[in-house]
Order: sequence, then C-alpha cells, then structure tokens
Amino acid sequence: MKTENTSIYYIVPAVICGIATACVVTGSIGYMVLGAVLGLLSAAFWMNVVVPKGEKA
Repeated sequence: MKTENTSIYYIVPAVICGIATACVVTGSIGYMVLGAVLGLLSAAFWMNVVVPKGEKA
C-alpha cells in the first residue's frame, strides 16, 4: 500500500513536466500526448528500478 501512496508523487510531476516540455519545444498537441506518455514511462521506471535499489542499500 505504501507504493500506491507515494506513486502519485512521481506520476503527477512526470506527466506535467512531459506536457510542459513538449508545449515549450513544439506547441503541438500530439507531442504533448507523447510527452505525457514518456513522463509516465519515466515515472514507472523510477518507481520500479531506482527506488527499490535505494531502499535495499
């Protein structure tokens, strides 16, 4: 249950940063969606790979 509570702290900023970056760089709606998807993928990578390794150390 702990990961569900902390996952929102990774997912929301990742999506917002992905959309904001795509908006600034291109201004296209298609790239904003792509930025949001890439932000979600990076948040998932962070939660599943980086954070568990930090807890074991």
